[in-house]
Amino acid sequence: MDAFYQLVAGWAKSGHLPALFEHAFMVRGLLAALIIGPALGGMGTVVVTKKLSFFTQTIGNAALTGVAIGLLFGEPSEETYAGLYGFCLAVALLMTYIKNRARISNDTVIGVVLAQVLGIGIVMLVLVTKQFNIHQVEAILFGSLITLNDKDLLLLLVTAAIALGIGGFIFNRTMLISFNPVIAKARGLRPVLMEYVFITILTAVVVASLKLVGALLVLILIVVPAAGAQNIAGNLRQFFWLAVVFATISTVAGLLVSGVWPVPTGGASVRISGTPWRCMLEPMSARFASSCSRNGMRLAATETSCLGETSM
Repeated sequence: MDAFYQLVAGWAKSGHLPALFEHAFMVRGLLAALIIGPALGGMGTVVVTKKLSFFTQTIGNAALTGVAIGLLFGEPSEETYAGLYGFCLAVALLMTYIKNRARISNDTVIGVVLAQVLGIGIVMLVLVTKQFNIHQVEAILFGSLITLNDKDLLLLLVTAAIALGIGGFIFNRTMLISFNPVIAKARGLRPVLMEYVFITILTAVVVASLKLVGALLVLILIVVPAAGAQNIAGNLRQFFWLAVVFATISTVAGLLVSGVWPVPTGGASVRISGTPWRCMLEPMSARFASSCSRNGMRLAATETSCLGETSM
């Protein structure tokens, strides 16, 4: 990878690329953004359809506890993979198991698990900050270009490739289960098994993207591009590809913004990801204001007419 970084740095010095890419961490960040964007955008279409937004936030919050567990059990501060992936996957599968067995609503189950995860995380963070560098935890919270290394990039690439293979195979089936579980069962599909498979790959992709995006913001980067795409898409194919495009543009643009100004990559990406949504809200607001104006004029005309008849 060093040879590739030097090649890109040479292009940047010769003026073929922005000067930002003279630094290896910016090149790593760009490669990560080009992987994360399509992965989160594609996953977001299913998350929005299945109403799993709150579920995704719980996984992100569980990452803090996972990092703390990894550090306390002796993992290197920049490679807490076992604690991070192990704890997040355990939390995700536990929530899925309880959702399918309990008689309470899904949001109640997720809320209870989220509260417990946050409680454990706070206790663990207090223990970690006494022994390790708190900046490693901050990188997981908000995302950081500096802490992203080649191992993280390789892990992200492998995770995204596996998610692409499995997700491409189960995507239509998962969507059918989301829209009409009765027909899905009649066709021989197993909704519970499909849910476990999707939750597993969703957790893996979310955790792999945390170092660049951040645990507190990964939910927004999954949901907002997909929500914007859902409002303008005419069919499922458009919904998927628009979400992928919106998420990719958001991550790459956020990376460039964080390279120019000292702001977290995740925060910049999330802010940019809301642009399509805001652009759609403005015409809606204009139509609403126009409708209110027309209704107000009708009401005024009716009152004037009534007053005229009364005076006669």
